Amino acid sequence: MELLTWFVNTWQFNAVIAIICSVFYVQTYKLAIRNTRREATATIILEALGALGALLFVPLFTFRFSVTPKILLLFVFANIFYTLNDRLKTISRKHLDVSVFSIIDQLYNVFLILYGVVLFHNPIILTKFIGGALIIFGNILLFYHKGKLAIDKYVLLSILAALLLATALIIDVDISRQSNLPFYVMLTLIIPAIINFVSTRCSITNILEEFNSKNKRYFIICGLISGPMIICTIRSLQLGQVAFVAPLLATSVILNVLIASAVHKENKQLLKKIAIALVIIIGVYLTVSP
Repeated sequence: MELLTWFVNTWQFNAVIAIICSVFYVQTYKLAIRNTRREATATIILEALGALGALLFVPLFTFRFSVTPKILLLFVFANIFYTLNDRLKTISRKHLDVSVFSIIDQLYNVFLILYGVVLFHNPIILTKFIGGALIIFGNILLFYHKGKLAIDKYVLLSILAALLLATALIIDVDISRQSNLPFYVMLTLIIPAIINFVSTRCSITNILEEFNSKNKRYFIICGLISGPMIICTIRSLQLGQVAFVAPLLATSVILNVLIASAVHKENKQLLKKIAIALVIIIGVYLTVSP
């Protein structure tokens, strides 16, 4: 039992589970929402199921949750940004290829660097900016066709979603460390679900109709797996060296490109996407290197 506990608390175990969950999450997300006419309702379902998946892990961690006026205010703002990110993410994922969104999503690393320099006065480190530049270059290369950039509104929404995600992460980085991690992850999923439910005036009937569609099994897989994915991602970064773990987690990009070619038949410019994914991984490595 002690050996099992030790193994589960290694960064290697958490990183592998995070990568596996990420691949299943990304692929089934597209399958769950591909035919939906109610993106908001689909988002609420996935958030609620994600919260349930995270809640199952709460007993495995020591329960603690610090509440001060400052923490509460930051927590509210973080959840607002998570809510907006989730909504835009669903819209973008529905209309973009899985491989394309997976690459764009890595732009949040660039925004984290910019936030660090502008807001927290972090020192300007050349390797980090080279890494950020590689991630940007990879995205530009992805949309560069016949001498011009082919960017539509869904690409722009994906970039905005990456910015919102980075903003939320910057706000809640210290809050999550002071809390029972699964419980905190659960809150950052269920609260956005409630906000989306109220703001979009969604009904329980709409939710049940959407959930009981032919894509029900994909909603269940994608939703339940998102909580453990987030938990294991954070745990792997907490337990291991960020400079090694973060690029390892970024390999999910190239895995999603390859698997999307088989599952979703996204074979157009496959070699180009693989090359860009490799550039992204190198870029992520440089952004977190000392």
